[in-house]
Amino acid sequence: MSDALLPNEAPRLGTAGFVVVALLALGAEAGVTLLALGFWPVPGAAYGAVVGHLGLTALLTAWLPWRRRRGLDLRLPGLLAVTTLFLGPMGPAATLGCSLLFAVFSRYAMGFQDWYLSLFPESQVEPAQELYELIVSGREQAHLAAAESFTDVMAVGTPQQKQAVIALVARHFRPAFTPALKLGLSDADPSVRVQAATATARVEHEFNERWQSLDKAVASNPQDVATRVALARHLDDYAFCGLLDANREAEVRQKALDGYRACVAMAPDDDEIRHDFGRLLLRLDLVDEAADTLESLVASASDRRLLVWYAESLFRLGRFGDLRGLCAQRPEILGPDAELPDTLRDVVALWNGLAEAA
Repeated sequence: MSDALLPNEAPRLGTAGFVVVALLALGAEAGVTLLALGFWPVPGAAYGAVVGHLGLTALLTAWLPWRRRRGLDLRLPGLLAVTTLFLGPMGPAATLGCSLLFAVFSRYAMGFQDWYLSLFPESQVEPAQELYELIVSGREQAHLAAAESFTDVMAVGTPQQKQAVIALVARHFRPAFTPALKLGLSDADPSVRVQAATATARVEHEFNERWQSLDKAVASNPQDVATRVALARHLDDYAFCGLLDANREAEVRQKALDGYRACVAMAPDDDEIRHDFGRLLLRLDLVDEAADTLESLVASASDRRLLVWYAESLFRLGRFGDLRGLCAQRPEILGPDAELPDTLRDVVALWNGLAEAA
């Protein structure tokens, strides 16, 4: 967490000066009150008491800018001015009591910066670290399994477990983790809600910072395909993260689409760019263009995900014969003997069966 994101240190308290002024105000208000109550038989005592009270309040109000110019704290002095105006001698007395309580409790209070940083402590839980290693190792479907585990913890875990999950999600965010964050935002425990809101803001801030950095890099070197691809993929991930409202998501996705189009025009033979471009087209319901983009990659594709995207585009276009032909064309990936995830096995078996029957 960058120190630039944290607020500046609190101003100096100036306690000695405040206590002296508060005691003087207490004495002056006590005298004014006694004068108003007639303890001293002075002609026009009531009017003098009112003038004295208002004059003292004016002096306390003028004292506040003086403290601000010297970088001193204004909270208790401001409270002193307000309470003196409305409560008379009880105002300074109550404010001195508040200053005493402040001095006692501030000895044990956690500073804002320490509290803010404590929202994302370094995880000491070995299973959590092991889970993260599983995610970043690139094992198939690992991030989905992690997302389900995180969601389960956010639904039934203790506040401490939920806070540990939010801290881990914030440090190693993936779009699949968004449901866990959203559960945190609606949690019954206020501390969990605050941490989830802070984590969401942190994720969005990091996305925007990366966007600005890549945007500047593209502007400085428009012919660099690698930078353009990085920007388009980042915008695609940002739109897919699930943290944006519908209008903002559509706007970011359109920028990603424009970026992919420029990348395909500059590097038409790059299969990875065409794969990502085709996937985004399918998400945006541009199914015909998605099928045309992915079709040329089918013969050489080694990634099952590409074939799955292409198969979905064929199904949505009603090209069922081509879909059965795809299973027959790439049996090592989509054939009846291929190792498939549970979510795909029955579907692919259906089309393989139709292909054999045909």
